[in-house]
Amino acid sequence: MDLILSSLEILARWDVMIALLVGSIGGVLIGAIPGVGPAVAIAILLPATFSLDPIVGLTVLLGIYGSSMYGGSIPAILINTPGTAVNALTTYDGYPMTTRGEARRALSLAYSSSFFGGVFSVICLVLFAPVLAKIAPMFGSREIFLAALLGIILVVVAHRGQSLIAAALACFGIFLHTVGLEPVKYSKRFTFEQSWLSSGVDLIVVVLGLFAISQAIFLLQGQDEKIRMTKLRGGLFQGMRELARHPRVATASASLGVVMGMIPGVGEFTAQFLSYTYAQRTSERPDDFGKGASEGLIAAE
Repeated sequence: MDLILSSLEILARWDVMIALLVGSIGGVLIGAIPGVGPAVAIAILLPATFSLDPIVGLTVLLGIYGSSMYGGSIPAILINTPGTAVNALTTYDGYPMTTRGEARRALSLAYSSSFFGGVFSVICLVLFAPVLAKIAPMFGSREIFLAALLGIILVVVAHRGQSLIAAALACFGIFLHTVGLEPVKYSKRFTFEQSWLSSGVDLIVVVLGLFAISQAIFLLQGQDEKIRMTKLRGGLFQGMRELARHPRVATASASLGVVMGMIPGVGEFTAQFLSYTYAQRTSERPDDFGKGASEGLIAAE
């Protein structure tokens, strides 16, 4: 308890608060730019933090990293293009809400869900860090393989009515990941004597290409017509109230994120699809998922 109180005392410093505010606002702006992402922003700003106090510099970087995950949901909801790779599932239910004139509601719900998940995970980290530190090393290559296999299965299960297409795209994604130097003996795989393929295919490039380019082609193929702007509905704080109406989905999704996050090498994609599949399977209206379901947006964020 003394450690928590001392940490709160450090956060109450005026320079740390300003650093947190600047990092959070900057993270939202950076996350909203497709293709940039938190890793690029941190790499650019890292030299600038050398002259700062360590806690101030770390706060700026953490603010950027945390808020950029929500920032990536802004273009995912508004233009069907994820700002970061982890916001791909947000497009499933976020963009249909926008087409119905509920963009403000979707953004508020995404922010509220991301805020709840972040606070929940931090509380779990504070309370269960000693236990998690003992459990995480128990996961070896077999457990990581099974977790990755679970993620692939969930990708297929989550796409009801399009299981064959989802399975084919999952296999294509696995193939793309094999391109480049394999990590054991550094032998080249599927590079076709092209040196630029030795580093592999970047995940962010693939995700943004699949979503952004496909959306652009879809719009180009449509007929030119006068767009009738629908009136924005929903308040800025409506998301908090709506999130409170789905405590089961919010708590279960955040818990799955914590569990998947402590497994080395699994990442957030498995947690997202696991949460989304759980929400869909336990929902009273599973057919609404992919068409603007609030539960789907909560699970994804």
